[in-house]
Amino acid sequence: MASNSFKEPPSTTKVYFETMIARQLYLDNSKKPKLAISAALIIGSIFLLFTSFNLEKTALLVMIFLTFSFSILSFINRDRNIPFAVNFNHPLMSDEPMGMAQVYVWLSEDNKWVLLQDSRVRLIENVLLGGFDLVYDDEDYSRVGHFTTNRKITAKIRRSMMLLNQAIVLANLSNQEDAEKSSVAEDSERRIREKQESELLQRSWLEEEQEIEIEGPLAKFLSKE
Repeated sequence: MASNSFKEPPSTTKVYFETMIARQLYLDNSKKPKLAISAALIIGSIFLLFTSFNLEKTALLVMIFLTFSFSILSFINRDRNIPFAVNFNHPLMSDEPMGMAQVYVWLSEDNKWVLLQDSRVRLIENVLLGGFDLVYDDEDYSRVGHFTTNRKITAKIRRSMMLLNQAIVLANLSNQEDAEKSSVAEDSERRIREKQESELLQRSWLEEEQEIEIEGPLAKFLSKE
């Protein structure tokens, strides 16, 4: 199964984190964690303000706060580097796509973008190069490319695969719906053309029939004379 590859994604695409849906999820999911960081900072400041200064205690409190904040921010930004992009016709970008939806995946080990087909994908271990290859989830496990050199499938990779397959499914559904709409429109246009052609044929037949009825007796009268 052939795939088109690119050094840079087309200008009509956006990486997942920049899509309309991902940005909205980011804004929704970041409100509470940011409030938690602010609350922790305020509580820590008040605690230090009303207790006697102790360097070890202060350092420990700062380390706990930084660790907590880093963990929260890492969770908030976990989708920032999801390695795939979609075009402007994809449902992640628009509620009313106007054309063919496409999904592109970034293969960091091959240093290229690949336009995916309509099949879901999965990871299989690459014994020779190490890490995992991205393959289509078909009968032959057709290879897309070298996805990662990681020896284990981490939570980030697992989430990337989940979101990537969701994007592929959404693209397929959108394209099928678009094809059905196009088919209905074509059928409607065909019926209109057939009706118009039928009316034209019927009108032409009636005109010829009238001409025969009028010209027939006149021709007989002239032939008698």
